[in-house]
Amino acid sequence: MRASLESRLRERTAEDGVVVPDYDEYCVANVPETALSLLADGFERRLPEDVLGDVATDVDNVVVFLLDGFGYEHWKRHRGAHPFLRRLEDAGTVAPLTTIYPSETAAALTTVSTGSVPVEHGLLGWFQYLESAGRIVETLPFRTLEGDPLADVSPSSSATELCTGRSIYERAERAGIDTYAIQPAEFVESGYTRATTAGATRVGYDTATDLALSIRRALEVSADPAYVYAYEPTIDAISHAEGTGTERYRQNLAAVLERLQHELIKRLDPELAERTLLVVTADHGIVDTAPDENVVMTDWEAWPSLRETFRRGADGDPRLPTGSPRNVHFHVRPDRLEDARGIVEANLDGRTFTREEALECGLFGPGEPSALFERRCGELIAVHRNRGLWWAEMDSIGMHGGLTDQEMLVPLAAARLDALRAGR
Repeated sequence: MRASLESRLRERTAEDGVVVPDYDEYCVANVPETALSLLADGFERRLPEDVLGDVATDVDNVVVFLLDGFGYEHWKRHRGAHPFLRRLEDAGTVAPLTTIYPSETAAALTTVSTGSVPVEHGLLGWFQYLESAGRIVETLPFRTLEGDPLADVSPSSSATELCTGRSIYERAERAGIDTYAIQPAEFVESGYTRATTAGATRVGYDTATDLALSIRRALEVSADPAYVYAYEPTIDAISHAEGTGTERYRQNLAAVLERLQHELIKRLDPELAERTLLVVTADHGIVDTAPDENVVMTDWEAWPSLRETFRRGADGDPRLPTGSPRNVHFHVRPDRLEDARGIVEANLDGRTFTREEALECGLFGPGEPSALFERRCGELIAVHRNRGLWWAEMDSIGMHGGLTDQEMLVPLAAARLDALRAGR
């Protein structure tokens, strides 16, 4: 465990508890190209060399396993209960990284799949306004707020509208790397997944055993070099429903880790294990909220006045906030920005940024803002200190998207598989 690096990243924490992403160095945005750079030239958005420490990286294959919602604090909390986590520490290295902002699945998975940061790819939250549909939608499920598939409601809409940027798998393919994207079967062929994993062999799975088997089989059948990306969302889903302290959370985490140990580490051919690096990371952490303390903005006495500051859509109606309850984007008329900020800050236990302030401090990453970012980013952004903030009722307990250390710090664990086998 890299205690000194953890201390360094925590020094980035402002007095109000805000942790700004460390895009230039220790950030999950740099994980994909770091992994691919071990297999071929041409991948430059990399982590500092000290992250991998003394881990042997003379490999032909890299597996990047992303455990949705398993932040650095959760790693430290559960490391003593799971032999697999202890083996990773003993046989390799575990370093903290920051995630991106927003610390959300939709934004972070897009970064991992494209190698671009939010200011470039423009997917800034779970809830985004989709011009072709003329409404706010749930992005990755690609459905309306009422749960109807956009394919039925707005057939002309395409998941390719969700973000900009090319799949990193296409770049890897051009570099001669065999690539796999292993995802839950329910959305392995969704429009979003097809767009962001173009160039990869997509593999769906149903259970933790299927997931571990799919990783091993991808390694067994691939040509060298190979990059295998595997995504597991179960504990994130449980966190939303129940929080992070329940028995179901603990048992599902144990099932995933035990299957990795049994089906991948124990059963992989020893010679293949010598040539394969395993990297375990996460897209964000989780902050547990108290549902009765989450803030519904429509209950504010000043909500009608705030609503009057919103820009109007083509239909003449005010544009409601987008993003998520931990990453709220207000789409405000330029001449009413200070009025809107005053109302929000009078009712908010947290932090606000104007778009210009967010860009100046690099909140969404370095680089030139894309046209999609310019359309999506609110003129005013609000982050509650530790609760949800939205314009509709919220039923989640575990939340993410904000700037607390629980949400922003994620683990980067790496070890060669033969070293993990030796410690089994």
